[in-house]
Amino acid sequence: MRKRMNLMAVLAAVMLAMPAAYAQLQIEIIDGNPSALPIAVVPFQWMEAGPPPEDSVDEIISGDLYRSGLFDPMAVADMVERPVDEEAIRFGTWRLLKTDYIVIGKVRTPRDGVGHELIYQLFDVHTQERLLSRITTVGPGDLRFGAHRVADAIYEALTGVPGAFSTRIAYITATGLGNQQRYELVVADADGYGPQSVVGSPEPLLSPAWSPDGKYLAYVSFEEGNSAIYM
Repeated sequence: MRKRMNLMAVLAAVMLAMPAAYAQLQIEIIDGNPSALPIAVVPFQWMEAGPPPEDSVDEIISGDLYRSGLFDPMAVADMVERPVDEEAIRFGTWRLLKTDYIVIGKVRTPRDGVGHELIYQLFDVHTQERLLSRITTVGPGDLRFGAHRVADAIYEALTGVPGAFSTRIAYITATGLGNQQRYELVVADADGYGPQSVVGSPEPLLSPAWSPDGKYLAYVSFEEGNSAIYM
């Protein structure tokens, strides 16, 4: 149910015009940061029954860190070794590859047989210090969300600032011309994955904004002739 609001603090949101209402949002960084921290996210060992997903956990984590602009993840093709346990890490090799940090991990099914467990560790290549050693558990179908949470933890461990990769973004799309134009309020993962239309209207929609607790989404609509804020 939509509730008209007289006032609401506007929080940060993403507003993008896209050629198709349900098109995948593409977030692309075209120029790297020369001071970005070199990090290697080694492919996670898949220990569950059945094949791994098309988008692997390590790819999602690397993508999150890269889009932050603060990290320069190593390409998997450049990894001469792919350890999954601490004992298998040869830190001298990774120093020669000029990486500062290394992430290793595994994905397995929890003991109760429901969901996924992501077991991962983060190391400083130069000091050989273990900076993180955690298990993140998520429900069925939430493996991608779990990978974002791992990226959040890595980001915070290395920057001191909480990561936001497991959050959601809201943006507006516009399609058609003239009387056929239609606007959509879309919600997606922070990396643009899994867009879902929340509201559609032939009248302009503007300024999506989350409530402070992240449970509600406000936006401006012209559906009744004048601008009004709905939630």
